Amino acid sequence: MKKVLYIVSTLQRTGPTNVLYNLISHLDRSIYHPIILTLSPENPQHHSLKQQFIDLGIPIHTLGLSRIDGFLKGTKKIMEFVKEKSIDVIHINGFRGDWMLRSVSSSDLKVITTINSNIFDDYTMLYGKLKGYIMAILHIRSIKNKIGIACSNAVADQLNKKYNSNLKVINNGIPKEIYFTADDSVKVSIRNELKLPTNKKVFIFVGYLIYRKDPITTVKAFINSNVCEDSALIMIGDGPLMNECKEISKEYKNIYFLGNTSETLKYLQASDYYIASSLSEGLPTSVMEAMGCGLPVLLSEIAPHHELVSKMGNWKYTFPTGAIDTLSFKIDELSADNYQVLSRRNRNVIDHVINANTMAASYQYEYQ
Repeated sequence: MKKVLYIVSTLQRTGPTNVLYNLISHLDRSIYHPIILTLSPENPQHHSLKQQFIDLGIPIHTLGLSRIDGFLKGTKKIMEFVKEKSIDVIHINGFRGDWMLRSVSSSDLKVITTINSNIFDDYTMLYGKLKGYIMAILHIRSIKNKIGIACSNAVADQLNKKYNSNLKVINNGIPKEIYFTADDSVKVSIRNELKLPTNKKVFIFVGYLIYRKDPITTVKAFINSNVCEDSALIMIGDGPLMNECKEISKEYKNIYFLGNTSETLKYLQASDYYIASSLSEGLPTSVMEAMGCGLPVLLSEIAPHHELVSKMGNWKYTFPTGAIDTLSFKIDELSADNYQVLSRRNRNVIDHVINANTMAASYQYEYQ
């Protein structure tokens, strides 16, 4: 049995951590023995998926390092752990792990790294142009000797072209058995439980309220749409743009800001439509989760979103990034279309094309 060591910063509930959970929960455990090593302790103020991994029977270890200690001592401590546990494969998720093992090549030990976003866009939007650019360069250099996996063709194409990297592609996936389309009676029941209106069409946005996700465009477009008065908008997530979003919508009682919640699945199943107005993504798990719940998706025109909706053929419910008026028009148009047909088209992508089974099978091939 091969021992696969997954190295992550923490198990804070984020898109990449959700993807890691979906991957490990679908591994063939008769062949692969997964072990998780976190670089830092969990932050009690952040929601962690640690218990969910424990419930899967996954051994979890932590180096308990601060960020500074990690860069000073991390490499040595990781390699001591690898030797102690007789690890066969290392699978890294994140900049910190990649940087600490930048001098370890796949000729010494099979080392795989997953890139879950266009790191240049992600880092420059998060840290500023100069610091973000430097971090992106360092990250790309740190994976040169590893087996690099991009989460989407869009990410691979952008980074391979920009940095002359050699990334392969394995699409992120979600467990199709967990995400399902709620029928009308189940949807009403969930809405009653969550204290949501049962007589309105419900739109939902899920993601950090940050510049890259551009929640402000979603809020403004919903307010400007013709269906606003007879609909509701759920905003799940927290971040620095929360107050601005609330200020914009302070006169609208049908816009709900829920912050971070562990019940995202219930809110998806209680909703009718999904909106994502992001400026940049990797291959967004939240969009796939919405599609898995049969929600027709309304997405900004970025390459990773196109990669998802292209699986449905001619999908017309997209809009240019930041285009508030176009998004308002599309909200109205989507609301008037045949819901059942659109719902089935979205669900079929998860059933037959992009899911956790396919993702796990592809990674297992790389682990061989």
